[in-house]
Formats: sequence, structure tokens, C-alpha cells
Amino acid sequence: MSETHLQEEDPCRRILVVDDNATNREMLVDFVDLLGHECRQASNGIDAMAIIEQWRPDTILLDKQMPGMDGMQVLEALSENEELRHIPVILLSGMDDLNTVTEALEAGAVDFMAKPFNPAVLRARLSSSLERKALRDRERLLLHSLEKSYRDLQASENGRQALTDMIVHDLGNPLSIIKMNAELIAMTASAGTDIPTDALMQRIGHISAASGSMDTMIRSILDLSKMEAGLLEPATERVDVAALLTALHTRFEQMATDAQVVISLDVPSSCLVETDPVLLERMVSNLLTNAFKYAHGARDVLLSVTATDDAFEVAVADNGAGIPDHLHERIFDSFYQARSRESGAPRAGVGLGLAFCRMAAQVQGGSIWVENNTPQGTRFVFSLPRR
Repeated sequence: MSETHLQEEDPCRRILVVDDNATNREMLVDFVDLLGHECRQASNGIDAMAIIEQWRPDTILLDKQMPGMDGMQVLEALSENEELRHIPVILLSGMDDLNTVTEALEAGAVDFMAKPFNPAVLRARLSSSLERKALRDRERLLLHSLEKSYRDLQASENGRQALTDMIVHDLGNPLSIIKMNAELIAMTASAGTDIPTDALMQRIGHISAASGSMDTMIRSILDLSKMEAGLLEPATERVDVAALLTALHTRFEQMATDAQVVISLDVPSSCLVETDPVLLERMVSNLLTNAFKYAHGARDVLLSVTATDDAFEVAVADNGAGIPDHLHERIFDSFYQARSRESGAPRAGVGLGLAFCRMAAQVQGGSIWVENNTPQGTRFVFSLPRR
């Protein structure tokens, strides 16, 4: 989208109507015309995608059930396209049961409308969708302006802005999960529908896992700054590492399920050491999150601990595609991911997450490394003294 197409300066917005029923299509087009917006139409998903690619509408009114490429397939195609996924979609359907609404929202639609339409409600939801798009456009334009200013003022530090963008993006993912699940619970309750206990607990599990992920990221950012300034000292106490890892295994089971990964645990019945439990917990949390998000192709993750008289080792191993040998050191660099994204290379780490793990290990007198797993995949290992 061009920078000149600012919604606040141009009240005439671009609306795409997609419906295989000619009568419905004409009614919606007439309605959009009355609101003073520019409108185009398509009778099927394939034609709609061609128009979207070329025209870039501000909102799409999309019929759910169409022959060939239906509305859900269009949503899937949009979500897989970095340039198109931000376009708001209001899904239209003759069914308005909770399952249909839930399916639409989970597929990426920002709103849902049941047929036949209430003009006042449709106008309000269309207005809300357009405001959402306008805000997104202003944010993108502002970000572009800030990035340009930053590059002009500090060319030698151009990796920091990209890293900041990555942090904001990674925080946005769990926030969206929390918001969506909370809204679905509220929607079900407001409809007077009893929520099955297993369904409710699953929603709560999603919220808990996402909030835990956000907490880990935020704390890592803050503590990484303290470590770099030499202001963070480990607070050691007697810890049963086996019990701590068992609790983390339970906490991360929902995230593993969401990532379609099986997480296994290999720990002794007890492993008592003198260490900082907070730093230890967050190191393992970062490595598990890393495995679920970036171990492409992995289906199994193993969390394990071994101990000697002087030290103990914690390992997180996956059977994914693995990491090239020449990147085994660089992935612990705070700025490595930002540089990789600028060069177009695949993401090979979690940015601050691995940098935090390295500095947390060092501040406790230990070390961390990555090695190839057998027969395939990656194995992250950190070793800390038992004290």
C-alpha cells in the first residue's frame, strides 16, 4: 500500500464484496455505495484473491460458503501472505451459531455478520473495521518514518530498530491469543450458553500459556539490560532442579499441544543444588519457547537434566531441521536475528531469548552451547555449578 493512501485524509475507502449470490452481492454493493465508499465485487474466492493482490482493499465483506475456493480458504490464503494478512475481513454466513463464529474468528476474521443483515449493525461493524485498518496504516507509516529517522541518525546502530520491531511482534502473538480466548469466553457467557468444563479449561490454558510467554519475554528484556550493566546478581538458594523442571513440563504442555509437539521429560527423582531458581526457570522457559517456535519440522522435544558432584546440565533437544554448524555461536548474539531478517535469511533464534540464556549462564559461573541432536535436530545445553 502506498504512503499517500492515508485513511484519515481520504474518507472514501476501498471495500471488496465477495459473495456467490448475485442478489446478496448487489445489495451489499449498493449499501457500500450509499456510504460513499469505492466498491468492487467478486463472485468467488479465486477472483477475490486476484482483486485483493492488485487493489489492496481496506476491508473485505466475505461470504463463508462459496463453490470452489470458499471464504475460509480465502482467509487461510490471506493469513499466509505477509502483505495481505493485515486487511480486515468481515465474514458473512447464513449460520450464526457459536461454532461458526468461533471458526471465523480463529481463522483470522476481525468480525462476523449473519445473514440477513441489519443495515445499522452492518454499518457499525464496517465502520469499526475501517477504523482498525486506518490505525494499522498510520502505525505502519509512523514506523516507517521512525525507522528512516533512526537510520539517518545512527546508521551504525541500524540493527537495534529491527530488533525492537521483532520484540514488539513477538509480544503481540501471545497478546492476541489472550485477547481472542477472553473474547470467546465472554461471547459464550453473554449468549447465555453453558461452557463445557473441558472447553473452558482449554481456553484458560491458552491464556495461561500465552501470559507466561509474555512474562518470560518482558523479564528477559529487563534483566538483559541489568546484566549488560553488571547490576544483576544471582540469588542462590537450595533448589530441587528435578521438581522445578517437572513443574515447567506441566506448564508448557498446552503450548506444546498448540505447536503440535510432544514434550517429554527425563529427570532423576531428585537433584538438589545451590542455584538461582528464578534465572534457572527463565532459562529453561526461553529454550522451550525457542524449540516450539523455531525448531522447524520438530515433533518431539525432550527436557532433561544430568548432574555430577560439581555441576549440573539441563538440555532441551528437538528432532527438527537443525541449525547449521557455522551458526552455533552466532545465534546467542542479541542482534543476530535482526541482522538475519535484514539479509533475508531464515530466523535462527529468538533474539533476546538466547542472549539472555547465555548471559544468565555466565553470571552464574556457567556456560551454554548448542550441538547437533541424534539422529537429527538441535540440542541446547547449559551447565551451571552446583556450588
